[in-house]
Amino acid sequence: MIGIALLLLAASIGHALARGLRVPPIPLLMAVGFGLGLTGTLESGFLEESLVLGITFLVFAAGVELDPTRVRQQKKAAFAVGLLQFAILGALGLGASLALGYDLQTGAYLALALTASSTLVAMRVLQRRRQLFEPFGRLVIGVLLLQDLFVILLIPVLTGLPDGTSAVVRGLGATLLLAGLVGPLLRALMPRVLEHLSLDEELLLLVVLAHLFGFLGLAGLLGVPMVAAAFVAGVVLSAFPVNGVVRGQLTSIGDFFTAIFFTALGASIGLPTATELVHAAIFAAVVVLVTPLVVAVVAEATGLSARPAIVSGLLLAQTSEFSLVVGLQGVAVGHLDAGVFRIVVLVTLATMMLTPLIVSSDRVALALLRLHPARRRRETADPPDDHVLLLGAGWSGMQLLETLVISPHPVVVIDDDPQVVERIRTAGVEAFRGDAADPALLSRCGLARARVVVSTVRRPQDNESLLSRAGEVPVLVRAFEDSDAAWLAERGATAVTFGDAAAATFLEWYDRRGWEAADDLADEELEDVL
Repeated sequence: MIGIALLLLAASIGHALARGLRVPPIPLLMAVGFGLGLTGTLESGFLEESLVLGITFLVFAAGVELDPTRVRQQKKAAFAVGLLQFAILGALGLGASLALGYDLQTGAYLALALTASSTLVAMRVLQRRRQLFEPFGRLVIGVLLLQDLFVILLIPVLTGLPDGTSAVVRGLGATLLLAGLVGPLLRALMPRVLEHLSLDEELLLLVVLAHLFGFLGLAGLLGVPMVAAAFVAGVVLSAFPVNGVVRGQLTSIGDFFTAIFFTALGASIGLPTATELVHAAIFAAVVVLVTPLVVAVVAEATGLSARPAIVSGLLLAQTSEFSLVVGLQGVAVGHLDAGVFRIVVLVTLATMMLTPLIVSSDRVALALLRLHPARRRRETADPPDDHVLLLGAGWSGMQLLETLVISPHPVVVIDDDPQVVERIRTAGVEAFRGDAADPALLSRCGLARARVVVSTVRRPQDNESLLSRAGEVPVLVRAFEDSDAAWLAERGATAVTFGDAAAATFLEWYDRRGWEAADDLADEELEDVL
């Protein structure tokens, strides 16, 4: 009890300092926990149990965010990106480990720790940028899901290798059996949970926790690591709209376990040596420098345009909560010492904190875009003149295009979907594939000579490059919220508020389909309706 009280006190101090200084809480939780660890008042066994409990809940919360149905349209691209990123980072991590003098077993653990990207970080950034349902957002979700699955399957391989092939086969088979429950339960459990949405919050929270601990009990029977069971339990609850309800119930308790985990993590790592700091910096550099390049190249090859591919790479350029799982499992079975675990922790914290800073704005992505080889290609044709420039040919953009093509003025379209661009060109309309925020592309499409510009891109902020270069050309931009409309008006655009039209469209669809059909509606279909 004294240990729990000390951890809670330290976590409270860390959160208070973070709020007072207006900085992210995790570094301060780690710092306060580190100071507590130096006092020697917490036993190593208690800290290890606290870490396992905390990471189990964090992995469960990460699984809730990864709905496999969101990836259907990007599953091939997600598989290609995820597989190549996993293989290349693993190979580079293993090579760097051996070059730094680690043995093969330790190198394998370090390599696996470098391969997975953080679900919690990437999902929060996508939600904040309101890009969760864009093609590259779905691609990132698919890559995260694939990477986490690879790590879960390889943990029993690493931990069982010293005990022989039979131990590896048993561990891998039990993990596959557990993972095989996702599909049936994802479909069967969702309607049952929907029936209980009217339950009071306390009872619903108990149902969610009972679900989690049921999987943890099953993991104990099968001999599977608890974190693997927690992740599978989270994925089972990831389908829309169950995930939204579960996420609401887990917010406060998730903050509690996050505080306990990172405080205990700070108390357990001890003071790193200079060698460990150098090695951690090398591994972090491998992740941060290699991941964006690999992801951007492969994602663009699978159909994404340049900037979304670059942003995808930046979003995935960190190690994850599963990296800490790998380190904890290695320590628990005696394969890793405290020094190697500290390296894993340092790499994870550094890269997880760096990612939000890099992708908080589009400056880094646009800077990298200027290095893209396509930017050096010269266009010989003159830009169009006195035309309507349409940015984005999605659901609403395509309907608008059908009206614009019968007008007396030519229409030029920019879209990042190669299939959409090809379809528009086949219909006899001039179309360019690329990013609507790319200044060079806007110039080639005759922005300065356009009669009017209409933008239907999802995020108003993606029009900033357009608005800064439009000059006297009238610009109409779709907006979903009043704050977006105000932001656009400040920059000289005419905002077309989409809320009323979307509500009318949804009510029309609702009357046509009925509530019974709405029960079975996937989140991506609802997103298309809106």
